[in-house]
Amino acid sequence: MQYLGENRVVTCDVVIGELELGSGIPARVARDLSLLPLVPSPGAAATRAFVERRLRSFHASGVGWADAQIIVAAVDGGARLYTSDRAVTVVWRRLGFRLA
Repeated sequence: MQYLGENRVVTCDVVIGELELGSGIPARVARDLSLLPLVPSPGAAATRAFVERRLRSFHASGVGWADAQIIVAAVDGGARLYTSDRAVTVVWRRLGFRLA
């Protein structure tokens, strides 16, 4: 909650979409998330290029396409990642970053 109060929390469209489809968050929560500042969601070409340049970090990690987009959005947006997803955590650390 401290980070929210300090305006240090951002999201991206991919995160909101994943939460809506994956866990079925209530519409109110999705609306609240959409009020957060957004970092740009990368397109397919940018995601592919990022992954290809860092293939060793992504190889056999279990990270899916949307997860890769979220990682790219965080890196490009200068954001630290907060996740409970083990595969995303592994890749994030392999890339040399710390979790929020």
